[in-house]
Amino acid sequence: MPMTLFYAPRSPFAAKVRVCLAEMAGAKDEVEEVPADPWTDETLRALNPLCKVPTLRLDAAAGGGNLYGSSVIVQYLDARFDGKLVPTEGPTRWDALRREALGDGLAEAVIRRFVEGLDPDNARRDKVIARQEAAITAVLDHLDAEAAWTESALDLGAVAVGTALRYLTGRSPEITWQAERPRLAGWFGRFITRPSVATLGY
Repeated sequence: MPMTLFYAPRSPFAAKVRVCLAEMAGAKDEVEEVPADPWTDETLRALNPLCKVPTLRLDAAAGGGNLYGSSVIVQYLDARFDGKLVPTEGPTRWDALRREALGDGLAEAVIRRFVEGLDPDNARRDKVIARQEAAITAVLDHLDAEAAWTESALDLGAVAVGTALRYLTGRSPEITWQAERPRLAGWFGRFITRPSVATLGY
C-alpha cells in the first residue's frame, strides 16, 4: 500500500510538498495524493491532531504512522528517495532552509492578510493587515536583492519561495510585485513552467 499525502488544492504548504514530490524521481508513484478539507474532514484529525494539511500517512516499509508539517514531510521524502532537494550539510543546507523559512513566512503573511480582510468589524484589522503587507514587501525585496540563488539548482528553499509566490499571485492579484523586482519575477516565470508545478492545477 503506498503512502498517502492529504492536501488542500489551494494550500501553498501542500503545494510545496507536491512540487517537491514531483521533482523526485520515482517518488510520485509511491505516494497517493488525496484532497482533504481541514475545515470539514474530521477524519484528518485522527491522522494529525492539528487537523491541517499537508499530512503524510506512511507505509508499512516506514513502520506506519503519520508525518505533518510541510518541511518535515519534504525532508523525509527527500531522504527516502534521494531527492537532492535538501542539502545535507554545509552553508548550502542552511541557505536552503533559510530561504524555505522566507517562503513559508511569505505564504503565512498572504494568508493572514486575506483572513483579516474578511472581518471589517475587527478593530485591529488595519494594523494587522499593514503588518502583513510590510512583511510581504520586505520578503519580496530581499529575495530580489539576493537573486544569485535563482541561478542555482532547484532546492527546498526555492520551491517554498516559488509556491508562496504562486499563492500570492493567485490569492492577492492586487499586489503587483513583478515590475519592481525583475530578477525575482524572471525566475518565477521559469518556475511556474516546470512540469512539477503544472500538475498542481487551479
